[in-house]
Amino acid sequence: MNTVSRALQRPSRSLTSHLRRSARQHHHRSFPSPAAYIATSHQTLRSASPSFLRHPAAPSQAHRTFSHSSTAMAAAPTFARGIDGSQLQPELDSLLGQGWALDEDGMGVKKTYYFKTYFKAVSFVNVVASQSATKKHHPTITVRIGSVDVHWTTHQPRGLTDKDLTMAQHCDEAAELMGAVEKEQGKKCGPGPSSPTPSSPGL
Repeated sequence: MNTVSRALQRPSRSLTSHLRRSARQHHHRSFPSPAAYIATSHQTLRSASPSFLRHPAAPSQAHRTFSHSSTAMAAAPTFARGIDGSQLQPELDSLLGQGWALDEDGMGVKKTYYFKTYFKAVSFVNVVASQSATKKHHPTITVRIGSVDVHWTTHQPRGLTDKDLTMAQHCDEAAELMGAVEKEQGKKCGPGPSSPTPSSPGL
């Protein structure tokens, strides 16, 4: 009986070797090597992931194309219903060459004029207002100390019309009459270089 117990406590070398071989084989079958595991996982991820994850450059190219097309559309004029844009396009091109620009919707034209004095800027506005009353077509005007923003568009029907282009040309003529200058020569806010410096108290 003691002999059997000792045999069980100390297994033979052949039995031990057999168990070790079996364990190694089982380990290799159950757990692949790290390289094989990474390759299998990478292949699974590539097959399961959507196309935009496998090709990150595709969304950027689409975004650039969309941005470009949006800019091109914003730059195109939108003429009012019933207006033949092909007939007005030469006149519009002439105005764009004289410093006018299409607004953000392409439904109007805008321009900023500069003057050396506030009085000249207001006088220009009065001339434009007189012409507007005569033609029954009025712009949006913003007056500053040495500049005037003018925006022409037609509200009914909505869009660019011949009235906008004609009044824009009248504005150019009125600005020349009132002595409009380049932007750098326009009057700025604040004291000029020749203004006297106020003395400090007690001096």
